[in-house]
Amino acid sequence: MISSNMIAGIIVGHGVLPDAIYKTIRSIIGPQENFQIVSNENCSADELKQRLEGAIEKLKSHDIIIFADLLGGSCGIVSEKIIKAKKTPNICLICPVQVPMLIKFFQYRDKHNLQDLIQLLVETGKSEIKVITSK
Repeated sequence: MISSNMIAGIIVGHGVLPDAIYKTIRSIIGPQENFQIVSNENCSADELKQRLEGAIEKLKSHDIIIFADLLGGSCGIVSEKIIKAKKTPNICLICPVQVPMLIKFFQYRDKHNLQDLIQLLVETGKSEIKVITSK
């Protein structure tokens, strides 16, 4: 299903990780619009909440997927609390974030509705996990 609006994204994570992941993505597929980066570096949970809410506010005219690095870490916990408090169907959290998942997000976010894109990203995340051993 084609969405009339591009789905926006936010990556939230610990330290320099969100910026490093975005720089990696940008080197592969180029700069992206309607995307915010939020780090928990040097901030309290309340400050992280304010940063994340600010990023959401900038993208509020779009459906939004928040990509967090750790579900049980401060970034995932704060993201989950914000989503549950907002009680809006146009924002969701996917955790943990992966580079292949984000590449797929940028390639298909203007071609699918939110629910279809979420399903595609989860399938991508699962299929990208491989174990390779020497035996």
